[in-house]
Amino acid sequence: MSRRYLPWWRQGAAALVTVADAPGLPSRAELAVTATVNAGPAATVTARLYGPGEVGGIDARQVIRTEPPPGTPDFEPNYFPAVELDAPDLPWAFTPATANAAGQLRPWLVLVAVRRAAARLDLGRQPLPVLGIDDAGAELPDLAQSWAWTHVQVTGTGTPAAILTGDEPARTLARLLCPRKLDGDTAYVAALVPAFAQGVQAGLGQPVDPGPVLPAWDAGTTAVELPVYFSWEFATGPVGDFEELVARLRFQGLDADALAGLRVEVTGQPAGMPDAGTIRVPGALGNGGDTPPPVDPAVPARLRDLLEIPGTAPVHPDLPVALPAYARWHAGVRAASALGGTGWFAQLNLHPAARAVAALGTRIVQDRQEQLMAAAWAQAGEIERANRLLRQGQFAREASAGLHRRHLAPLPDATVLALAGPAHTRLLAGGGFTVAAWVAARRVPAGLFTVAARRIARPRGPFARRWPTGIAALIARANARDGGPGGPLVGRAPDRPPGMVSTDQIGERFDLPRVCTTGPEWWPKQPGPRREPHRGLAAVTRKVLAEHAKGFGPCSAPPPPDPLPVADLAKAVRTGLDPERAVTARIRARLTLPAGWSPPDALEPVLAAPEFPTPMYRAVAELAPDLLLPDANAVPGNSVCLVGTNPWFVQAVMAGLNHEIGRELLWRGFPTDQRGTCFRRFWDRAGAVPRLAGDRLDDIRPIPDWPLTQPLGAAGLPDGNGPAASQLVLLVRGELLRRYPRTTIYAAKAAWRSGAGGDPTLPDGAQEEHPLFGGSLPPDVTFFGFGISPADARGSDIDPGWYIVFQQQPTEARFGLDVGAPSAPTGTWGDLSWADVTLSGSGHALLGATDPITVDPAADARGLHFTTAATSAQIAAIVEQRPYRVAVHAAALLPEPPP
Repeated sequence: MSRRYLPWWRQGAAALVTVADAPGLPSRAELAVTATVNAGPAATVTARLYGPGEVGGIDARQVIRTEPPPGTPDFEPNYFPAVELDAPDLPWAFTPATANAAGQLRPWLVLVAVRRAAARLDLGRQPLPVLGIDDAGAELPDLAQSWAWTHVQVTGTGTPAAILTGDEPARTLARLLCPRKLDGDTAYVAALVPAFAQGVQAGLGQPVDPGPVLPAWDAGTTAVELPVYFSWEFATGPVGDFEELVARLRFQGLDADALAGLRVEVTGQPAGMPDAGTIRVPGALGNGGDTPPPVDPAVPARLRDLLEIPGTAPVHPDLPVALPAYARWHAGVRAASALGGTGWFAQLNLHPAARAVAALGTRIVQDRQEQLMAAAWAQAGEIERANRLLRQGQFAREASAGLHRRHLAPLPDATVLALAGPAHTRLLAGGGFTVAAWVAARRVPAGLFTVAARRIARPRGPFARRWPTGIAALIARANARDGGPGGPLVGRAPDRPPGMVSTDQIGERFDLPRVCTTGPEWWPKQPGPRREPHRGLAAVTRKVLAEHAKGFGPCSAPPPPDPLPVADLAKAVRTGLDPERAVTARIRARLTLPAGWSPPDALEPVLAAPEFPTPMYRAVAELAPDLLLPDANAVPGNSVCLVGTNPWFVQAVMAGLNHEIGRELLWRGFPTDQRGTCFRRFWDRAGAVPRLAGDRLDDIRPIPDWPLTQPLGAAGLPDGNGPAASQLVLLVRGELLRRYPRTTIYAAKAAWRSGAGGDPTLPDGAQEEHPLFGGSLPPDVTFFGFGISPADARGSDIDPGWYIVFQQQPTEARFGLDVGAPSAPTGTWGDLSWADVTLSGSGHALLGATDPITVDPAADARGLHFTTAATSAQIAAIVEQRPYRVAVHAAALLPEPPP
């Protein structure tokens, strides 16, 4: 958003004032107004505008922003306090003059910042609160230059005048600055007070002097009381702004040998454990991807004999408990022969450095076992309810299976089909149709499969005593009929009930179509006179016969239904009612089981592992900070450097964590098989940009999925989650992030300045990589991890590498001067510091006759000046503090690579 500054703005009658600003102005501006009434002679009168002596206060809603906000405890001492007003003409509305020839116009009110210890702020005074100062010369600015520190701001496109007179007030404001060099760690009162004596008199409720306007104070003023239009309080922090704190940072690489790991003496071991001499234990952060150097082959051979794995040699008599085989159940390893390889399981358990790191994980669990078990049982409520239902399902399945095998399965097919009648609508048969659908489309009536039919045809019932048959025989007879004459279920035609009229009897009385050999020529002739037929009956009969002909075709009978496939349907019934399938499906449909849980028995109670999503680097930092970053105290103060993560360390400590929590869960009676991966997160990725979710927050995949042939450091890398090697980590130690916690830090892809192999540069619009994880290390180191490797960040002869960028968070406009002269001058007004300007006795910046620094027109072509001949718009453009950014190539921050 573009900002432009104007030195002042007047509108309304005030814009008609023609008297130029100078000492000795009248207290109220006068305008000659000419009026004509009813075309009479013109009359000229003098109109007197309100001046500073008529102001009794301002509406607090006119203040739209203060810098710093009220109550700020650590404002940068080199910045200017400021207040922004909604009405852009308000600071000059009651000044009885217009701008002088230089474009300068004093406002009728000013912003002051007074040390709290040197001020008395009485908020209860009437008509306005009062600010009392005993030594005005030590606290207040020179009012002769008040014009320089008040300006108008307009934003956006268009001419300033059009914007100021338009209908978009949000694009304009007036701003008053207090150009005082503040002391560090000091409390201040900031206040809007009158700039003229008449304004002071009106604000204190005193008679207003009608004479020329005078300044509210001058060089000879000692004690003074000033009415306050608006005020707030704040305090400064230590000296130094963002730019200064960044300039203090030293961008350097750490000693590669110190990052290689801690030296540990493994000698004089008890109980037959082997001596390994001096070993290196790499930390979680270091040179990147470090692994400990190999040890004497006798050491792993002796350790193998002492592990708690069946099939090993007897434990040493002086060793009361066998050494733990870390991740034994996760790896599925139950024999000592499995330790003969070179994969991660053998490295984890047979190298002293790896065992030390895994033991660190077990210690963390032991120290936090009560909290961890409380969290585990809190997650076990649903598991326990699910296991109760699964055990009930197992009981129901086994009890029903015996009945099914002994009683239902041996029955004839038709009997099985009849007994399952109530379940026909829920049992699937061939073609994806239910048994009920198959019965409805075949020749056996569905009524034979009802409970009533079975009751009538029961072996000892009245029907069976008269006709010795059963429901199976009835189904078989019904399935055998074909619908033709003489069929098994076809007898003689039934007699017509008395009184029923046939079609033949009414034949020639109606004009009916011929349907199925039935028509007027076939109807017998009746003697006697013809009677008029009943028209309504004829119409109904004609319609019925026509519909009949439409459905079956003229003179044709419908085809008989197909037989019912009793054997196939009975097989489907036996399968559908088998408790192994039916009970299992019913129970599993009522549960949502953990992903991946597929035991041989589908109703096996769940052996689930709780999940602990807490990033575990903090626990390592509390228990063994030197194992997180070896020799962290060696990181110099006010420094920035780069290191790499060590997947070897992360996987070793996570294996120890998961091994020990499995043992603890089993000991406490938690339903587990010790193969769950409860801990999967080492680094804190919650603040990643862009935001991550789900398993993308994990640093390892489930340990049972680690290939046994892959080495430690590669086996546990999550699939598709970041690089396959170590990740770049930025270490920052100093005041910068404490004072500016919202600093934007990211990596930007470099480009060649002039072809491959030249000097790298940071182009506009470069690819950016924001931190994926972060945290802090004792004593005061902050770190940020990126999704690129240290080798990629360093670059090569064909790759320009990456830059690390520190960028100040963009804010509203801020104003001030640099703390000191820059180490590398740019030849612009951005180099102006407090050391370059003249200060008054109260510490306020004073403008002189010449510019305090030399500006290169080629570097800054705005033509600005910091002199008494400038305007407040020029001063605002000079002292505006733009957001600061610094970029350093990663090669300057990484440890030197090994030769």
